[in-house]
Amino acid sequence: MLVDEHPDSINDAACAVQMTKPDAKTANIIDFPASYHNGACGFSFADGHSEIRKWVGTKIKAPVQNAPMSLNVPAGDSLKDVI
Repeated sequence: MLVDEHPDSINDAACAVQMTKPDAKTANIIDFPASYHNGACGFSFADGHSEIRKWVGTKIKAPVQNAPMSLNVPAGDSLKDVI
């Protein structure tokens, strides 16, 4: 699987995620996915299909600052996106 990672979130060769249950009340954003495609991110999967995910929360749509960002942070209003 490939994902567009937020350029300020790139710190290694992986984009880490937190697995959460659908009824979760809290979660963390470990590595940030990209959001510079009009608030969306592209995913491509091993079976050959791809998808674009439009983010709904604001926390996950951090603007590009060209500087390292804080990672593994509470999802806040982006909890739906993490789930």
